[in-house]
Amino acid sequence: MWTYLGQNFLIDAKIRNYIADKILALYHEKWCDTLIEIWPGKGSITKLIQSISDHFFVVDMDPTFYDNGQLVIDNWEFILSDILELDVETMLKEKNLPKGQASLSPKKTLVVGNLPYYITSPILRKFFSAQTFAWWLFMVQDEVGQKIKSDAKKKSYLRWLLNYSCEVTYLKWVPAKCFKPAPKVKSCLIQLTIKDKQPTISFEKVVEFLELFAPFSRKTLGAIQKMIKKKSEKIFEIPTSLSSKRLEELTWSDLTTILSKSS
Repeated sequence: MWTYLGQNFLIDAKIRNYIADKILALYHEKWCDTLIEIWPGKGSITKLIQSISDHFFVVDMDPTFYDNGQLVIDNWEFILSDILELDVETMLKEKNLPKGQASLSPKKTLVVGNLPYYITSPILRKFFSAQTFAWWLFMVQDEVGQKIKSDAKKKSYLRWLLNYSCEVTYLKWVPAKCFKPAPKVKSCLIQLTIKDKQPTISFEKVVEFLELFAPFSRKTLGAIQKMIKKKSEKIFEIPTSLSSKRLEELTWSDLTTILSKSS
């Protein structure tokens, strides 16, 4: 069961405890008041973190998780839903809380999960694009983690999006033998935290630029600019000093320079 959804279940006790400790530390360090676990699998992490928060939500599209008789959890609420379809922000606002207690806020919510590799990017884009959730801790494919971390040398489309308002920290490599069934790829644990200082350029402009330039990332910016001038009404002026660079080589300062010169 569950394997048809593309999950590999964490069986290594040391790694499970490491993750639980990280969740506990981050939850209290950032003064969170809500904890959400997505794709809990068989609940190996769930049982370790259930007492961390008074507002603990477990989201899964597979009802077998809830029906698992071996899983005994008192302090939680199970939500049967596809996380990609669930409006999590609205769900939090609609929760009935004791009179006088403030509504649950995405900005005080920690989201954690062992993500199925085939939908890692859609999940990350869902939570990041809303730009309302403050803290994340995810298990992802190692290749993905290496590409999206803040200090990655080559900057992918997803890395630009995630690092707009977050610091993406590569925490730990996790070998395939720690899972059952063992995946054919390595995994890693990543942490995303909101930056203290936010970019001065708008997120919408960043997305517009990436949508035009990212499909041709192997070419230089100057070459791409010549191509898109023939096809698009949206123009981004590339300074001569940056025209020989590729998208993956840009810094945030370079991107700011480009977008500040464009209408």
